[in-house]
Amino acid sequence: MRYVYDNFKNVEIDLRQNSELLTEEFGINVLYIRNAKFIRCKCFNDLNKNGDAKCPYCLGTGHLASVQKIKAIESSNVRPYSDESSTFKTNIGVTDQKSEIYYIRQQYNPKERDLILKVTWDKYGNPVDIVKVLEIINVYEMRGDNGRVELNGCVINNRTDLVTPYRKYLSILPKKIIRQINIGEKGVWPLMNKE
Repeated sequence: MRYVYDNFKNVEIDLRQNSELLTEEFGINVLYIRNAKFIRCKCFNDLNKNGDAKCPYCLGTGHLASVQKIKAIESSNVRPYSDESSTFKTNIGVTDQKSEIYYIRQQYNPKERDLILKVTWDKYGNPVDIVKVLEIINVYEMRGDNGRVELNGCVINNRTDLVTPYRKYLSILPKKIIRQINIGEKGVWPLMNKE
């Protein structure tokens, strides 16, 4: 028995490689929308430093965004019963919140206020319809022994108010951007008409 212990004593585990394997096996394809502060929308107001709330291009953010197809691991932490800390009073009544976390590969470097679009895909890998729009409200880096970031955990908030506008944009998304998304490149969301 001691011989077996000695053989495994100095085994090194590559957490990044193992997280990659887990993501490939259990991950789902999502659209990742990065809020790109360096691409200003035509509605951006330099004086107020914000966009027009009714703008159909940026949805009032004042900036356009990049879109990319990535794999993420979806995880839900659901309590077996509701308690006071998980229920919230809203305009439509009391809702029960479940804590959802998406695990994203370290190279994507997710940020707060970025969006994850959970979508349905056709047989060719093209996005068809939006199931959920999720806003990242907190990001925590999961580090290995040497301090290297191995994976990012993203606590998300379900943004039901954004499903309809993003569903509209998805339906008119140009084929050029869909091709970019399918080969792993970034596209600009939404593509503005040149004037």
